[in-house]
Amino acid sequence: MDDNDLDALIYPSTSAYGTIGTNMRLSPNTGMPSVTLPMGSAGAGQGGSTVGINIEFLGRDFAEGTLLGLAYDFEQATHYRTTPALYPALD
Repeated sequence: MDDNDLDALIYPSTSAYGTIGTNMRLSPNTGMPSVTLPMGSAGAGQGGSTVGINIEFLGRDFAEGTLLGLAYDFEQATHYRTTPALYPALD
């Protein structure tokens, strides 16, 4: 990250059709902070329903503020985060 002057690494963090080959091990194995956000959905999965796909931001050690700022900017720019149908917004 230093060599390329990067604040974070960004990658898809879920496998819509299984858990083999998932990237979800980067943060726990490196100890670096991360935040995961929705980034859309894949085509019909089992039972004909769409499958949510996430994106993960992996940041530098002790740079959680920068990481959360990047995640917030992504969320505000895309509006991929929605209220789940089973859990409506609170009054």
